[in-house]
Amino acid sequence: MKNKKIYRGTGLIYKSHKFNHSSQMSWRLKLKPICASTEIELSNWIAENPVKKNQPVAIFSSCQRFGKGQSGRTWYAPKGGVWVSAAIKKEDSHENNSQLYGLAVALALVERIECIGLNVDIKWPNDLLVNGQKLAGILPRLFFRGEKLRLLRVGVGLNVFNNVPTEGISLKQIIGDKTMNINFWSSEVLLAIERSLDLLENRSFLCSQVEQRLWSKKYIDKETGLRWNIKGINSNGGLILSKKDKVKVLSD
Repeated sequence: MKNKKIYRGTGLIYKSHKFNHSSQMSWRLKLKPICASTEIELSNWIAENPVKKNQPVAIFSSCQRFGKGQSGRTWYAPKGGVWVSAAIKKEDSHENNSQLYGLAVALALVERIECIGLNVDIKWPNDLLVNGQKLAGILPRLFFRGEKLRLLRVGVGLNVFNNVPTEGISLKQIIGDKTMNINFWSSEVLLAIERSLDLLENRSFLCSQVEQRLWSKKYIDKETGLRWNIKGINSNGGLILSKKDKVKVLSD
């Protein structure tokens, strides 16, 4: 019975993805009712079943107990959100910048959410905010064999109708019960991951679109407390800062 439920869940996500979108990729999907971390589950899965070209893999979990976000921070991931880790084989890519890849996924997911009429901001490097509260987080990773890129990996957490901490917000809090189908939003995240590959092919467009959606024009240095003006995003996804006659680029 347990395996049947898992199959049913991934089947519904896959069906929603194919019904709503035209995709050239054939996803392999798993759904875990509960796990410590989708990143750990993904690593174990692809160690036994390597990712193939045009056959990306993704593991969803209804609930993560020990999800991790940027800089190892704990990511609150209860039932009711989309919690997923995905891997795409991209050996023909020259991309070597996980920061830029994270921004590509962030922008692609913003585009999907904007389709339902919401204004979503990007808090550099990889958080999505609505009214200053966190709606989604993204954790990008690149894996190499020697100097050659082997895999693009990304973890995505999206608050749909789950309970959230005070600094967070869910889609249900914003738009009520409309479009609260978890399979639909799981499919939208997969589409955003696919779309991110196209965005990486046009860095100038990617960076300009991210700039337009930046959450704030100010950046506060956590170590010094100094306030900097945000001037934009450079071609590597770095945050360009200025203060009087000083200019620096912040890299994640």
